[in-house]
Amino acid sequence: MRNGRRPVAANNPSPRVQGRRPTASDVAAEAGVSIASVSLVINGKAEGRVATRTQERVWRAINKLGYVVDSAARSLVTGRRQCIALVAPDLGNPFFTQVAAGVAKALGGEYRLLLAVSGPEREEPDLAQLVGFGVDGILLEFPGTRVDTRQIGCPVVLLDEPVAPPELSRVHFDTAPGACALVDRIVELGHRRVVYLDATREGQTFATRRAQVCARLAATPGTEVIEARANITVDAARALVAEEWPGWRAAGVTAMIAAADLLAYGALSAFTGLGVAVPGEVSIGSFDDLPFSEITSPPLSTVRLSAFDLGYTSAGILRELIADGGGDRPRVRALGTSLVERASLGRARLQPSG
Repeated sequence: MRNGRRPVAANNPSPRVQGRRPTASDVAAEAGVSIASVSLVINGKAEGRVATRTQERVWRAINKLGYVVDSAARSLVTGRRQCIALVAPDLGNPFFTQVAAGVAKALGGEYRLLLAVSGPEREEPDLAQLVGFGVDGILLEFPGTRVDTRQIGCPVVLLDEPVAPPELSRVHFDTAPGACALVDRIVELGHRRVVYLDATREGQTFATRRAQVCARLAATPGTEVIEARANITVDAARALVAEEWPGWRAAGVTAMIAAADLLAYGALSAFTGLGVAVPGEVSIGSFDDLPFSEITSPPLSTVRLSAFDLGYTSAGILRELIADGGGDRPRVRALGTSLVERASLGRARLQPSG
């Protein structure tokens, strides 16, 4: 559709179509063009075949008459269902709801969005089954899923995958700048014993964050990293931190880096229950910058990974692939990251002598 414009209901419909639904013939008559030209415009095939001014006349007629495209008929013409699937492991995680919001924004009113969420066992999604539901493309944020676009028969874009087969399109975060900034700030504040609270969920995105944080800390003499893992839920992280904190404290830990904000929220909750001051006794940093991170107590320092931008950019690429019939070359985009410093980071407490 030209410039992304959609037909809207007319405030003053033409007398010719009052009392009934406008047709493509009515649009053609109003614009003074052929029905074939109207079909090319509304099906996105006008470029190079219908003059720009003629396209504008058609859109003015569509808006004036309040013409609504028959999606079933359009599907027969274009071979598309105007539906995109977003596959995610857990929509209860605010990160994925932000991704979905970005996808919906990019799709506008032209495509319907089908949300596909894995079950409690996080089984690998059946992409062929999704295509059977009638989708034109798939946005996949599910690490480890095997993808063969030739068998599936529609374009696929991977989300938040820093490493993937070269033939697949993907959008990922360049976490190195943000991870280095977070570690450097923690080191600058005097912390040398750091817990890295990782996610139990497999995936290159978490492996990459872990490697970047640990490598940066290793570059500072005298640092020590204690690694721990929990499911990405507030409850799981809270239980783990509450159990492990006495040992960590005895080992001289003064800071924690969480692989995701939800893990950090659990840690904050655990420290509140234990009466441990943040950042007075332990500082916390994380990755994501979810909307809630501004209002935790204290507000959470975190590396901003814009889930909304991830969804928006991925959906835009998928639309390009669909328009190009799948395309011959994969599209790869890296989104920038940066540290958002808030009150959860502070100076390291003095270590007990002896």
